Amino acid sequence: MNKQETNEARVNTFFGDTIYYKHIGEDKKIIPHIEKFVKEKPGSTAATTDVKGNTNFTDLEEARDNLHTDKRYAMLFKKIIVGINEFITAKGYNKDKLNIHITKAWATYTAKDQHIASHKHTASHFSFVYYVRNDEMGNIKFEKELAQQTGLFIPPTGDYISNWNQLNFASYIYPVKTGDLLIFPSGLLHQTEINTKDTARISISGDILLTMKEGIKTEHCIPHPKGWRTL
Repeated sequence: MNKQETNEARVNTFFGDTIYYKHIGEDKKIIPHIEKFVKEKPGSTAATTDVKGNTNFTDLEEARDNLHTDKRYAMLFKKIIVGINEFITAKGYNKDKLNIHITKAWATYTAKDQHIASHKHTASHFSFVYYVRNDEMGNIKFEKELAQQTGLFIPPTGDYISNWNQLNFASYIYPVKTGDLLIFPSGLLHQTEINTKDTARISISGDILLTMKEGIKTEHCIPHPKGWRTL
């Protein structure tokens, strides 16, 4: 017997961006270390921008982007790696064929009246951020790059939207707090809110690159680094 058809309308959403969230707990022991190298080398964390638009740039030669290999952060990265594996599994990727690489990880020290401007990471597949200290010091905002649409203002405005929902909004402010971990596509635009508190917001971010495991050949993914040739 054929299944009875209905005239019910259905709205489907496909190809959505995946954002992983998990509260992995505080790690207060690393705060003094981050604050120490921020004071010793002011350019050792990511660039932040103040409310006047002045940017405090990272000096790339002095920047610390190897926190994932620093033994002082080993316990924290054990938790982060668990989250990364959960995220990759949820995405349906075959971990028997793939290697998951953390290519770099750095701290961001965001003082009062500073924020991180809108940007995306173009040299990796996924990125993560862990909040070492964030007690109402500003959330993260994700933004969708919208295709051109004739006749309607981009991004959408309240002039023609009566009900904001996941089918029409172009940005989302994700509430975060101390101990939270987020993992998201590196190509997803993101920025932070301004820190209005007297205490600096501290976070650790990193980039994730997927390659095939050594000895597995395919034209559909980046080969294992052991097979690369440096010129």
